Amino acid sequence: MPAAMAPLLLALQILLATSGQPGGAEHLLAGAQAFREGRYEAALVEFRVAQRLGAKEAAGYAAASLVKLGRAEEAVEVFAAADAAGDDAVLGYYRAIACHDARLYLCADRLLGEVGERAGPRIAEQARRTRAALAAELAREPARASIDWYLGRCAERRADRRPALAGAYCDEAVGLATRRGDRYHLAEAAAERAALTSPPPSGAR
Repeated sequence: MPAAMAPLLLALQILLATSGQPGGAEHLLAGAQAFREGRYEAALVEFRVAQRLGAKEAAGYAAASLVKLGRAEEAVEVFAAADAAGDDAVLGYYRAIACHDARLYLCADRLLGEVGERAGPRIAEQARRTRAALAAELAREPARASIDWYLGRCAERRADRRPALAGAYCDEAVGLATRRGDRYHLAEAAAERAALTSPPPSGAR
C-alpha cells in the first residue's frame, strides 16, 4: 500500500525545505520515497538513520516498514516504544496491521476502530474491511487452546527479554479469557501480565 505514504512524503518535503537542519529530515524524506516505491528494506535503513540523528518521529515510519517486510513482532515492539504511532492515523493503521499479523487480534480490532476517516478514504475502507473480517472470529467464544497459545507466547517472549511483546501476548490472553464463561486461565494471564510491570526483587539482575 505505498500510496498510503504519499501525504507523509509531502509533509517531509515541507519539513526538509523549512528546517534548516537537513540531516534527519533528509533521511526521513529518503525513507518515505523508498517506502512509496516499495523498497521497504531501504526505507527501514533510512528511517533508522533518521532516528539516530534525533528524528523521533522516524520510529513510527520504521515500524511501518517492518510491517511491510513481514516482521510484525518487531513492528509491535517499535510501535509500543514511546507510542511511536502517536496521533498519526496512517501509522495507527499500520500499528493495527502489525498486531493483526502477530495474531494479536483484540489489539488489532481496537486500533482499527480508532483509525476513522482521518487516515483518508482508502485506508479507512481497508480498516473497515479488516475489522469486519475480525468481527466474525471474535464473536465466537475463544477456544481454550487459543488462550494457552497466547500464554505460551507471552512466556517465550518474556524469556527472550522482549517485555513489550510479552505484554502484548499476555494482554491478548487476558482479553480472550474474559470472553469465556469459565474465565479459563484469566487469573494466570493477569498474574503474568502484572509480573511484566512489577519491579525486579532487590538484588535481582
